[in-house]
Amino acid sequence: RSSPDGFVMKPQREGGGNNLFDDELKAALLRMPPAERAGYILMERIRPPTLEAMLMKGGNVESGPCACELGIYGLFLGDGERVFLNQSAGHLLRVKLSTVNEGGVVAGFAALGSPVLYP
Repeated sequence: RSSPDGFVMKPQREGGGNNLFDDELKAALLRMPPAERAGYILMERIRPPTLEAMLMKGGNVESGPCACELGIYGLFLGDGERVFLNQSAGHLLRVKLSTVNEGGVVAGFAALGSPVLYP
C-alpha cells in the first residue's frame, strides 16, 4: 500500500495497454473485490537503464532519457505429449521515453528501434 510505484498491475488478456501504475494501481486494489483482482497480475516494476535518444512519433521529434524493450517471439505447437513446432519467430525493439508508463508503438507511446549487438 505504501509503495505502489514499485509495481505494475496488468490485465490477463491480449492486446496490451490498460496497465495500472502508481496511485491508480493503489486505488484499484482497494476498490476491486477478490474475483476482479484475479483477472490481473501484480508484477514488480522493472526500471531499465536509460540513454538520451530522439524519437520520431507521428511526425514529431521527442527527446529525453529513453528505455528499450526487446520482445522475442516464438512459435510453439504441441498436443501435450508431442512437440510439432518450436522455433524463433522474430523480435521487436520498442524505444520509449522513460517517463511513459505504457509501451505500445501503435498507440503512440513508443517508437520502433533496431538492436545492434556488439561482440
